[in-house]
Amino acid sequence: MQQSNERAEYSSVIEDALQKIWRNVKAAREALFEEGLIVSNPYFRTLKKTNFTNEQASISPRVRMRDGGSPSFSWEKIIKRYHSAILHPTVKKNYGPGKSYLARIKKENGSIVKAKVCLTSKHIKINSKTKSISPGAFRDQPLWAQIAGEATEKKLCSLRKQEAALSRIVKNIAVIKALRSKENIDED
Repeated sequence: MQQSNERAEYSSVIEDALQKIWRNVKAAREALFEEGLIVSNPYFRTLKKTNFTNEQASISPRVRMRDGGSPSFSWEKIIKRYHSAILHPTVKKNYGPGKSYLARIKKENGSIVKAKVCLTSKHIKINSKTKSISPGAFRDQPLWAQIAGEATEKKLCSLRKQEAALSRIVKNIAVIKALRSKENIDED
């Protein structure tokens, strides 16, 4: 009887320790997400400043929090298509695979026209071994985007590797819990 009480006491301690680890992993994931936003902000600010200019880039970092609570650090190629606002006056918000908005665009002759801008994006593949995108992804971008993009990608690659390590911890916690619950079933 005393042995089963001691075992139950230690079992409770182990469960509490696993819960603490899980909470710390969750906090670390949230911190990685915040760091990803901070790391990509300089690139985004420059991207917005150069919008509709000759220095406009079409590659953008994408920092998101997945449904399961793990952060995602990726890149996407933004595809802009311009249409006459007279022929296509309706604007599509963020519902579905793209969005659109109305903008005033300066033509080469200096006149300003109202246009509908349709945005879609294409995910840039991340190498599963190196956890980074190809350096060639920035090749056709303006010089500022090549320099800032490679610097941002270096930091995002590090964050991806840290998230992968946290994911391994989560998987190991799940293995420990499964072993412990199997052990409890075998004893009954």
